Amino acid sequence: MTMTSYPLTVPMPVLKLPLLTTDPLTAGELFSHCGVRIVALPLAPAMDAPGAATLGEVGGLGAWLKWEGLTVALPGFGQPLTKVKKNSERVGVHYQLPHGGAKKTVNGAEYEEWLKAAHASVALPLSQAPDHYAPVDDIVRSVAVNAAWGTQTPTGWGVVQGAGLKAARQESIAYLVEQNITNFYLGGFGQPLEDEEWQRSLEMTTDLLPPNGLVMVEAATPFRIQAAIEAGVHLIISDLPLTLARHHRYLQEDLSDVPVEEGAPHGLPKQAWPYLTERHVGLATRLLTKANVKNWTAYFAKKTPGNVKLTGI
Repeated sequence: MTMTSYPLTVPMPVLKLPLLTTDPLTAGELFSHCGVRIVALPLAPAMDAPGAATLGEVGGLGAWLKWEGLTVALPGFGQPLTKVKKNSERVGVHYQLPHGGAKKTVNGAEYEEWLKAAHASVALPLSQAPDHYAPVDDIVRSVAVNAAWGTQTPTGWGVVQGAGLKAARQESIAYLVEQNITNFYLGGFGQPLEDEEWQRSLEMTTDLLPPNGLVMVEAATPFRIQAAIEAGVHLIISDLPLTLARHHRYLQEDLSDVPVEEGAPHGLPKQAWPYLTERHVGLATRLLTKANVKNWTAYFAKKTPGNVKLTGI
């Protein structure tokens, strides 16, 4: 496997895209003009539609979106690991598609095919976080199973599991260090936790990591983004600007948000936005998305920068 190195300024925002609702004809142009360098995409729904064969033919996730920047492939299962069984290492992950609700399973060999089709700059191994509040025994067993999945589908990145338990997080990190992993994605932080518990778990986990590696986490809210920056996380995945655009909210440069009419992005009078959102929904969404993403990347640009090299496939 050939490894490529990409110089980055950190903390670096990574825009999380819902592949099925992202326009492949405009996404690449739109986001690159807004200062985005890296996008993250969920594999599970992408392998259902457009499908592994189609993605492989066009050249992967980036080519599908006409995106010339870096791509991060996330497993994208959308729900926590419920119960670890004796055959979980062999059988793989059970999941349910967000559109249509079809129940699926993917094992290590099949996930390897996903990775080939995705042709991502950086990819996570097969993994699924336990519920943050699952019984202790289930969390501990999930650490071992995720470690096994990681050895079946190596990508150069390790996923640190263990929910909010320090001993479980330590065990997960120990497994990864034994595999000579130096880049860490912190699993389970996309779950809807209370902010205080989210921050406590994040700081606990980052304190346990070995030095000099890259760290990546998902942070859906302004509070979590700021907490991740303060914890020294290098790559912060978020769909915040897109989520707010869908709810007609304008994201300001301090990451606070207001109704689009109050923010009046692009210098348009506030009276124009009700008309646009009623008569020209596509244009309104595009304009608001562009404004939100620009302010989101600008927020990161104001932080004290550091320089790292991101190693990808």
